[in-house]
Amino acid sequence: MAIEFIPSPISIDSEVLQLLEAISRKQGELSAHPHSLQDQQEIETIATIDAVHFSTKIEGNHLSRDQVTHALKSKEPKSLNHDLREVLNYSRARKIAREWVTKNKPFNDEWVLSHHKELLNGIVKGKLRGHYRDAQCVIQDSKTGAVVYMAADSKDVPALMKGLLTWLRQQRTLSTSPLLMAAQFHFQLVTIHPFMDGNGRIARLLTNGILLSGGYDVERFAALEKQHEKDRAAYYLALRSLQAHNYYDIPYRQDIRTWVTYWLRCLLATYEEALARVFGVKPASTSTHPPTFDDRLKKAESLFRRHLKLRASEYADLMGLARTQAVADLNRLVEVGTLERVGGGRSTIYKTKNNK
Repeated sequence: MAIEFIPSPISIDSEVLQLLEAISRKQGELSAHPHSLQDQQEIETIATIDAVHFSTKIEGNHLSRDQVTHALKSKEPKSLNHDLREVLNYSRARKIAREWVTKNKPFNDEWVLSHHKELLNGIVKGKLRGHYRDAQCVIQDSKTGAVVYMAADSKDVPALMKGLLTWLRQQRTLSTSPLLMAAQFHFQLVTIHPFMDGNGRIARLLTNGILLSGGYDVERFAALEKQHEKDRAAYYLALRSLQAHNYYDIPYRQDIRTWVTYWLRCLLATYEEALARVFGVKPASTSTHPPTFDDRLKKAESLFRRHLKLRASEYADLMGLARTQAVADLNRLVEVGTLERVGGGRSTIYKTKNNK
């Protein structure tokens, strides 16, 4: 007897409602803020670098953010190692995912499989790429080797994925919140685990497509993937606390509110970062010269009006700067009296003078 996909319910409590309302409000602010094409391109470049770097880093990619930046901006070399292939593949798949939505193509098996094929290009061969798996897949603890989750049997994967995608298309016709659809889809796909490799990356990639199709275009300005990687333990705990040890042991119609709450919090943080970048962009200019310190000073002042205090690493991410340049900027802002420095080393916090 063929297994049937059963969507997990989500109980909508006051916190979920508040998060949904806050994110919708942030999307409105993002859509309403005018900015030049040049500023848009600069912000999208930073968001792409973050998405590629942090999504692949979750899965163990060893490249630093600076190395990913260089790889995406350079001409593709003839010889690629595994880590370079991963980041270049994710970047290309991200573009394909956006084009899929803009062309209003359906969310079907081809949508999932074609993106998986691109993600694993040059990394695996044959049916391990662009095909649902035909073998059992287990997730093991990286330190002990113990099995922490046994995914659905391979014979059940096609039916489960068909059910998940049918559900997704139905929810879109019912005008269900794209936020809830995206959170649900992410959880269900990684729980089914339809591939031997790339499940997390494909889930994060396609989730962005669901958001974009529903008018939530934050992925153009900041990376949701970054929030998952910032606290990888919380990401995996939010998933695995609901997955049981075996796919078939998951309680029937289990409420996944805890995962949805976690995921919405991450999305809200992504919107906060996106708005900081957008409101911090300099006015459109006809100058062909690169941004000067004075340009960045104006942008930094806007950032600190919103955040009040930041670490150098946070300032670097928001501005799209290397850490050394970010520290130099912040020290200069301290010298001119715009900011004050608290603490020392990498734990140093920079804050506005009136921030108690």
